[in-house]
Formats: sequence, C-alpha cells, structure tokens
Amino acid sequence: MPASSPPQSAPVRFATKIFYGVGSVSEGTKNTVFNVFLLFYYNQVLGLSGTLSGIAIFIALCIDAITDPLVGSISDNFHSRWGRRHPFMYLAALPMAVCFFLLFTPPELGQIGLFVWLCTFAVGVRVAMTFYAVPSGAMLPELSPDYDERTSLVSYRLLFGWSGGLTASVMGYFYFFAPSETFADGRLNPGAYEGFALVCAGMMIATILACALGTHGLIPSLRAPPAKRTFTLGRFAGELWAAFSNRSYRMLVIGSLFAAGGRGFNDVMWLYMNTYFWGFSTKEIGLLTFGLFLSALIAFCLTRPLTERFDKRQVVPGLAAFAIFFGPLMIFLRLLDLLPENGHPSLLPLIASHVILLVTAVVAIDILIPSMIADSVDENEIVTGKRQEGVFFSTITFCAKAASGIGGFLAGVALDLIQFPTMAAPGTVATSQVFTLGLAVGPGLMALFLCALVFLSRYQMTRARHLEILAELDRRQNDTARREPDVVSVDR
Repeated sequence: MPASSPPQSAPVRFATKIFYGVGSVSEGTKNTVFNVFLLFYYNQVLGLSGTLSGIAIFIALCIDAITDPLVGSISDNFHSRWGRRHPFMYLAALPMAVCFFLLFTPPELGQIGLFVWLCTFAVGVRVAMTFYAVPSGAMLPELSPDYDERTSLVSYRLLFGWSGGLTASVMGYFYFFAPSETFADGRLNPGAYEGFALVCAGMMIATILACALGTHGLIPSLRAPPAKRTFTLGRFAGELWAAFSNRSYRMLVIGSLFAAGGRGFNDVMWLYMNTYFWGFSTKEIGLLTFGLFLSALIAFCLTRPLTERFDKRQVVPGLAAFAIFFGPLMIFLRLLDLLPENGHPSLLPLIASHVILLVTAVVAIDILIPSMIADSVDENEIVTGKRQEGVFFSTITFCAKAASGIGGFLAGVALDLIQFPTMAAPGTVATSQVFTLGLAVGPGLMALFLCALVFLSRYQMTRARHLEILAELDRRQNDTARREPDVVSVDR
C-alpha cells in the first residue's frame, strides 16, 4: 500500500449525524445562557458585584481544568456492557438540569450568600456537562477516520449547538424578558428567570437523552477499552503528559483557550454593549439574535467545502485573522463618531450585517478545531500506540466552558474597573461610562484573538500527513491481525 493511501471508510449515516449532533443543543443552551445571561442576572438583576460574579464563574472554570481531563481519562478506560462513553452520557442528564434550574432560582441572600450560591450551582452545571460533553465528543474519531467526514460530523454538532443557544436567546428576549407594565426592560425582571431556566433545563435533559439513545446502537462498533488497569494519579498524569507532548495538540489547546476567552468576553459583553452602547431594545436584540441562525447555517454549509479545497491549518488562521480586524470594527467606528447615532433606522441593519459575518467565521473555527483535534488523536496513536480520545476531547469541553469562565471573569473585572453601575436602566448610564465600555471591549477582543492566532497558526498537520498516518495505522492493524492466528496455533 502506498504511504499516502488511507484505509477506506463507509460514510457516516445521516441519522447518526442527526442524533450525534442533537445532544449539542444542551451544550449550546447552557453555554449561551452562561455567556449572555448569567453575569447580567447576578450583577444587574440581583446586585452581586461584577468582581464577585466573575470570580465565582472563574472558580468553576478552575474546577473544570481538573474534572474535564479526569472524566476523559476515565471514559477512555471504562469497561461496561454499554461501552466506554454512553454510561456517562446517561448519568449527566438529570443532575445538569436540576443544577441549572437552581442556579437561576436563589433565595434572598446577601453578597456572600449569592456568591456561594453562584459558585455551588455553576460548578454543578459544569461538572454534569463534563460527564456528557467529554465522552460524546470523544466518539468523533471513532465514528470516522476520514479527514473531511470528521469536519461534517462536527458541523452537525455545531449547527445543533448554536441552534440550541440561539433558541434559548430568542425565547428569552421575545417571551420571558418581554417588556411589561412593571418592567419596561424585562431583562431586569427577577421573576422571569425561573420559567426561563425551567424551559432551558427541559431542553438540555431531553436532547442529552436523545443523543445517548440515538447513538446507543453504535456501541458494538465503537472501539473497545484497553485492558483493565487500576486508576492512579500517576497514570492520569502520564496520560496528560503524553497528550501535551503532541505539538499539534498543544498549539490547538493554547490557541483555543485564547479564542474561547475572546468569544466569552464578547458574549458576556454582548448584552451590555447592545443595551447600553448601541441602545437597542429587547426586541431589537432579539432580532439581532435571529441573524445568528443565518451565521450558523452559512458556516455549516461552507466549512467542509473550504477544507476540501484548503488544509484546515490554512483555513483556521485565516478566519482568526479576519475576526481580529473585523470583530471590533463597529466599536471603533462608533468611538470615532463615524456611525449613525443610536436610534437611527440604519444602525440595526449595519450592526446585524457585521455580526452575521463575524459569527460565521467564529462558528467555522469552532467546527474546525474539534476536527483538527480528532486528526491529532491519530497522530498520537502513531507515537504512543494509545487511543486517548477522551483526554484529547476534554479540551473542547474545557474551552467551551472557558468562554464563560475566562470571559466572565474578565468582563466582571472590567465592569468594576470602569465603575459601570449595577441595576441600571437603559438610557440612565452616563455617556462617559458608555464610551469607556466601548474602549474596554474593542481592544480587549483584538488582544485575545491575536493571541489565539499566534498559536493556531503553528498547527502543522496537513491532509497529506494525515493520509500517511491513517495508512500507517491501517498497516499496523493488518500486521497485528496476521500475527494473532500464529499466537493461537502456538497456544494449541
């Protein structure tokens, strides 16, 4: 077999892509609510200081740094009649829904009490999400070895994930947080969040179970775990060391963390910017959110054709560079007084067009990074002889959470540094503070995405190299299969 000839693999069934993807509705819902509403709710609605809110979210992220790779390692080596991944997926559904609901229904508490409540249930939601997201993500390299088919599988996950998050946003803006006689801005209504959290929790538990049940029949065709071994911290540390010794993976991890931080910072500030900087109403913000459905759909349709023409290592840095210079553009134009004033009928279409293009690039990056990590799993097997899908894909889960953890922390501190008021009705914030808000967001986004570009551009895996890796893995598998009959005959 020529070195560049990959083993042939059957295309993944459409039904499998749907069921594999639908579980990401839970991730998208949780991530969007955490990124967009959580800090706003505790800071503007309940009155918890921005710094305490940010610290609580960051503490939950630090715990994720341990639990995500730990669950990945455990699922890589787990033995059960339901395989390595599915028991954890089933286990995650109910605890995540319960913790999510309680997070948005705190009793009357002071600053310290709210801080503890936020810490406790943010951690609960994130740990429960880990038990679903890491094992389900780790199935990707097992479902297909194909360079482009993996991109397609991640496209379905991201399409469903973004659809779930956007559905939660639209549902919030147009129904739960709609203006009322008591609250001209429904987002400041504390009573609205209980029903919102209940519906979101229901969406999460339903879609996790749909994914687990819909892919349950694939268990016999997924890889079997290695021989049983006693779990030790030393073995766990060795697995992490082996993973981070892979240069491609290491560059993806660091670049993804910076990208996630920038995305999370933008997501958390999205509500503040649209409410106070651009002066949009709840309805107008809801209309902006509708445009993001188009972004997700465009990225879903274009990402695989792009990677069929160019290597992933070329596409991702290009998209990141676009995000760096195009992302803060509207903020800088406003600071230079080059945009229509707030309330002008042309402002919303301008901002919507900008957001649609920017988010299309961001979604495409989110699609490609897991696909690139799946390719790194194959490369790691060549070097170490081990499959570590769970450990490798714990990065994706951690980076998604880092978006709200790092972003929430930076946003909370920034709000306190500029002394942005809490419980502030739109139109009541001083012009100087609104201007300072824009100064904090624009350069902050550029710096975080620039750091991401530096590391993502150092990823070296090409299509040709991946074909060589697959061919080598196939050769090793064939050699092992030929030796096994000889072993049996000797035993006899």
